[in-house]
Amino acid sequence: MVDVEQLSAIHHQIVNKKRGVLLITLGFNVPTMGCLLLVVIHAWVFFTGGTHLTPSLLRPLYESVAVSWSGIQAGRGAALITHSLFHGNWTHVLVNAILFFYAAARLGHVLRPSRILLLFVICSLGAASVYVISQALLPGISPNPLVGASGGVMGMLLAQTMIYPDSKMLLLPISGRNMGKGLLVASLLLFLMTPGLGLPLFSDFGQWMADGFGRELFEIGHLYHFAGGLLGMTTVGFLLPRLVTLEELRFQRSQREEETEATR
Repeated sequence: MVDVEQLSAIHHQIVNKKRGVLLITLGFNVPTMGCLLLVVIHAWVFFTGGTHLTPSLLRPLYESVAVSWSGIQAGRGAALITHSLFHGNWTHVLVNAILFFYAAARLGHVLRPSRILLLFVICSLGAASVYVISQALLPGISPNPLVGASGGVMGMLLAQTMIYPDSKMLLLPISGRNMGKGLLVASLLLFLMTPGLGLPLFSDFGQWMADGFGRELFEIGHLYHFAGGLLGMTTVGFLLPRLVTLEELRFQRSQREEETEATR
């Protein structure tokens, strides 16, 4: 469970009086390097005959790195992680790269770099696991393989809404707490509206949306996003550094004073 008092204490220590967005400068750090890595990988894919070509020269590569139930059955378990490094198009990678930088920059004020990366891996791995299990158990789910960092990014975004619950997110006039809840609810509702699930009312409305906006709306991994976000919200509390209490500081001071007296 997330320690709300601990999160609140950290929040008040590092957020300024206007509750502005906290970012860090470009450099050799997790936000910059992670963002750059995602863009460089997709640029390599694009310029060496990637997904924009028909047929794609890199289709065998994507089949090996994308995650799906059929891929897991074929022994491609590494795809549970590798899928998060590849993307379908430039819009896909740029959105994820920008959001990765934003979330990692804010988390960098309270988490060590290794723990930011660990959070990303946990959320990506967990979300991908939920995705393949849903493909195995729910026949109405699209069997298509999935690529993209959005599961890990969603987890990072919702993790920082737990740390900064009252600050405004991005340029939106909405608190972190409300944005986190809204993203989770929206992702879950869109998943339940998947026409192939056949859920009364939900799937009917989903079919209406698919007819109006295109079936591509339900080829997005909404359950994948939901699982990644939920993992981010529930695990960030275990990754936070433990705050030292005033009593502990007094005890440490008394110990140092005793050691000093003993050496005299």
